[in-house]
Amino acid sequence: MCAVPLVKRSDSLVFFFRNGKLHCKNYLTDLEVESLPVLVQVLARLGDWRTLEDVQRSLPNYSPASVHRSLQELLAHTLIVEKGSAEAEREATLTPWKAWGVEARFLHFATKNAFRTPPTTEEARFSRALLRESPQPAFAKRFPGTKHFKLPGPPAKLNGEFVDVLLGRRTHRCFAATPVPLDQISLLLWLTWGVTGHIRWPGLGWLPVKTSPSGGARQPLEAYVWALRVAGLARGIYHYRSDRHRLELLHRRADAGRVVALCGGQDWIGDCGAFFVMTAVFPRVMWRYRFSRAYRAVLLEAGHFCQTFCLIATWLGLAPFCTAALLDEEIEKDLGLDGATESVLYAAGVGKKLHPRSMSAEHSRRS
Repeated sequence: MCAVPLVKRSDSLVFFFRNGKLHCKNYLTDLEVESLPVLVQVLARLGDWRTLEDVQRSLPNYSPASVHRSLQELLAHTLIVEKGSAEAEREATLTPWKAWGVEARFLHFATKNAFRTPPTTEEARFSRALLRESPQPAFAKRFPGTKHFKLPGPPAKLNGEFVDVLLGRRTHRCFAATPVPLDQISLLLWLTWGVTGHIRWPGLGWLPVKTSPSGGARQPLEAYVWALRVAGLARGIYHYRSDRHRLELLHRRADAGRVVALCGGQDWIGDCGAFFVMTAVFPRVMWRYRFSRAYRAVLLEAGHFCQTFCLIATWLGLAPFCTAALLDEEIEKDLGLDGATESVLYAAGVGKKLHPRSMSAEHSRRS
C-alpha cells in the first residue's frame, strides 16, 4: 500500500509587493511567483502536515479539481512541500536558524545564488556604460558650512614594517607560475585562523582566541584550502584544523578550472597558488546570541579575518586577493556541507608576485 502524500506550507516563504503586485518567494529555492491575496488564506490552512483530501475538504467553496490543480502548482513552485521530499528535508536543516528569526534567515539564503551568470570581465566597457547612466557617487561625505579643523599630516619619513605592510596591501589579479612554499602557507594559516591563545570567559572557562576579534570568542569561522600550486603539499582540498595547526585532506580533486567556476567565472583566479574559503558554523554563535543582529557580527568577523589574511600575505611578500563572487551552494557541495549549520561566507587566495614587467604584460593581455 502506498503512503498517502502529506503536504504543508513551506517554512521559507516571504510575501512582498513588486510593481504593485503581490509576490510570494521561497528564499531557499529562489522561486518567486505573482500571487493573489487568496493564496495567503490557503497557505494559512497548511501550517501542519495534511493530506490533499483534507485540504480539499477545508476549501468547500472550490471544486476538488481546481483545488488539486492549485496544490500541484504550489508544489511545483515549492510554496508547499511534500513530507519526505528533498525540499522538506532541506528545510528541516534550518531549525537552528529559528534563534535568529526570519530576517537573518532571509538575508542569508536569498543572497546565496547571486552569481548564476559570470560577472563581467570587460571592466572598461562595463564602467563606461555605468558612467553613461549616471556619474559615480562621491567617495567622501561632506558637511558644507561647518567649522573645519585641519589635522597634522603624517611624518615626512613615516616608515617601519607595519606601515609598509599597510600601505603595500593591494588586491592582485596576476600571479607568477612559481609555486607558493608550504612554510608560507602554514604561517598564513596560523596567523589568520590559528588558535594563538586562550582567554578565561566568566562561567565558560577558557575559550580560544585568534589574531582577529570574534564576538563573545565564539569563533564560528572555519577555513578550507584548495592547494593548486603549493611546493611541498600535494594538490588537494584541505580543512585547516585551527586548534592543532594541521591540514586535513578531504580529497585530491583540486582543479583550477573548478575554482574559476566556483568564483563566478573569474578566470584569473585559476592562476593562484592557493585558494581559501571561509565558512561559518552558525550554531556556535546561535548558542549564545539568540537574536538576528548576531548574524551581522558573523559577517563582520569574516571581514576582520580576510583583512588579516591580506595583510599577512603582503608581509610575506605574496600576492593576495579576496572575492565574494561565489557559488555558495556549489562550494558547499564540494566540501560536503549542509549549507545551513555551516555555510560559505567569503574567499581569498594568494600566489607568488609577478615581476613588474611581467605584470604589465599580463594586464595588457587580460584587457
